[in-house]
Amino acid sequence: MPFGLLLIMVEAELIQVLQLAVIIGIIPAFIARNKGKSFFLWWFYGFMIFIVALPHSLWIKPAHQKVEQEQNSEGTKKCFYCTELIKQEAKVCQYCGKLLHD
Repeated sequence: MPFGLLLIMVEAELIQVLQLAVIIGIIPAFIARNKGKSFFLWWFYGFMIFIVALPHSLWIKPAHQKVEQEQNSEGTKKCFYCTELIKQEAKVCQYCGKLLHD
């Protein structure tokens, strides 16, 4: 087998491995994004070392501030008295039963 043909075959396999790594890196990135982390940084982490990034993304805790901001944009607010999340239109807290003022 000529050396040039062997080089082309190795290059084609390398391209396939890189394509697979790009696609596989998306998995931990989506998991981390749903927990309030940066999608791109976690994609890069997953692209470089997927075997470590996947369990790490499953293990991390959600960023509470980002999750609360997303929930607030979805029509919820915190009860002034018990700080539980309730619907924006609620007049009485479903958890503590207190009357809410606007």
